[in-house]
Amino acid sequence: MSPSEIWIDQCEAAREIEDGFGTQLALTYLIGEKFLNFLEAADGDSEFRAELPAFVAKIKTIFKRWQLAEFLEMARQTEPFDPSVYEDEESEVIEMERKSELRRSAADLLLVERAKEWLLED
Repeated sequence: MSPSEIWIDQCEAAREIEDGFGTQLALTYLIGEKFLNFLEAADGDSEFRAELPAFVAKIKTIFKRWQLAEFLEMARQTEPFDPSVYEDEESEVIEMERKSELRRSAADLLLVERAKEWLLED
């Protein structure tokens, strides 16, 4: 499938999700999963990058700006690192996991900020 076929199908699916299960689940599907993944793919693929403006325009016809803004305030937020999960592990393993989680959280934060730039700009 081409990138345009991908986002068109995803937008259609989001409308069906919204009709059947509500706006929050549609936002989670389309923005929290599909758009953020598409945005990541656009970093390394010019075809995906070229489709971003059209994808964003379509998203803005599905959801209101305030819905997007509200959703993006909480998108991809995770619980704080809990070292007690690793009780039986050595401190070295715990530290590696903590650093790994910090990297994932930072990457998610940057990705969500980029999504805000795309979806909330006028």
